[in-house]
Amino acid sequence: MRTRSVDSLIDRLPSGRAALAASIAMLTLVVCAAALPSDDPSALYAETFDTHWERLRDDYPYFEFYGVDWEQERAEHRPRALAAANPTEFAWELARLLSALPDPHVSFMPPIETMRGHWAIPDLKTAMIERRAFVLSWADGQRPPVPPTFADDPYAYPEIVEVRGEAFNAMAQFLAAGPLGTTFDVRLRWPDGTEVVHTLRRPDESNIPPPSKHFGEHWLVTGRVGDIGYMRVKTFSPDMGTLGPDGKMTTMLRAALAELADTAGLVLDLQHNGGGVVAASDPFLGNFIERRLSYRWGNDGGTRVIRPRRPRYRGDVVAVVDEHSASGGEWAARILRDAGRAVVVGGPTTGAEAAVERSEGPDGSVVTFSAWPMVEPGRTPFQGTGIELDHALPLTIADVQAHGFEQAEARVRRARFAQALEVLGAPADALDALVALADEADSHDEQAEDGER
Repeated sequence: MRTRSVDSLIDRLPSGRAALAASIAMLTLVVCAAALPSDDPSALYAETFDTHWERLRDDYPYFEFYGVDWEQERAEHRPRALAAANPTEFAWELARLLSALPDPHVSFMPPIETMRGHWAIPDLKTAMIERRAFVLSWADGQRPPVPPTFADDPYAYPEIVEVRGEAFNAMAQFLAAGPLGTTFDVRLRWPDGTEVVHTLRRPDESNIPPPSKHFGEHWLVTGRVGDIGYMRVKTFSPDMGTLGPDGKMTTMLRAALAELADTAGLVLDLQHNGGGVVAASDPFLGNFIERRLSYRWGNDGGTRVIRPRRPRYRGDVVAVVDEHSASGGEWAARILRDAGRAVVVGGPTTGAEAAVERSEGPDGSVVTFSAWPMVEPGRTPFQGTGIELDHALPLTIADVQAHGFEQAEARVRRARFAQALEVLGAPADALDALVALADEADSHDEQAEDGER
């Protein structure tokens, strides 16, 4: 199993790759505002800060859930934002404001002209393990001194606790990004609990990730192992999965199910699926159900309906999820489980239960945030916790420290597929072939990423 190399401090959801790259993709649709006025940039800073703060005040549903006093956050961060010496400092202060919301759907992107060619991100490999960020490897010259206790332990990965004084969450990558060749501090925690402050240097050349990732023809991978079907759905976003409109994605999903209609059971692999749009996922889910389903849509009592569709897949289904299944990726598994159509196997999902909205600042910056809760009253919410699992097989810190990240990840994924086959009543000797299908699906991702670099 591969270790994903990332250009930022963390490989995040909802897009399945770094949130920074996803935000850049969204910004390609934004017409950036005029250059900051040279005489009084604070006026534009004030308008931008207020635009984003007010939009979240009006539409963000989880302040109480996270225990955040949004008025107090404004009082703390607005004066510092308006006093920023330059656009970079202003962007960092907005990121600090948003750091109060440890929501995987909250992201921020400064204006493109602030970043392009001027900013860089430290070259690190990181991984989220038990919802904590660990550094797997360092760029040359960036590795911190290793405590003597772990001098001969290659798997004593340090945890990132803080970035520039802020607790680690999705905003950490924006606080880590900045002008070429500059430095900043991170707080690290070693496995024995020892904490150290380590200074990282940003590269001298810009390494901001490419605007977007496109899976190409391999966003959907199918296969068979005996009478068990395998379907890997990497995204429900047409922009990442197809070049056409939503209808093309639903047509391809429907055709793939039709090809597997005669199988006795289906392994629906949603690992690393960061979500997408309900216009793509809802019709697909309709191919599994016999009766229409409705679910909450937004804060005003509205609902959406998932209707039965043909071809209807009638075999048993196991949905496999992992720590990178987010938003629509975990929502699809949740819907099928609630409808009695799937057993869910895997690791704790991201916990991003709402649909996303965006706020566009007058300076060209963009904030995305959870805005449309989708969990029915009376149903167990999964914001921040992930969906319910029938068979929990998490990737643990203990396993990673014992075997190293790559081997531990391969072991737990193999265990998840073994559990899926057991649930479906398939022979255990089908496991190697099933893992080979999944490995082939992953290899296409590696090739795509290599081509983008």
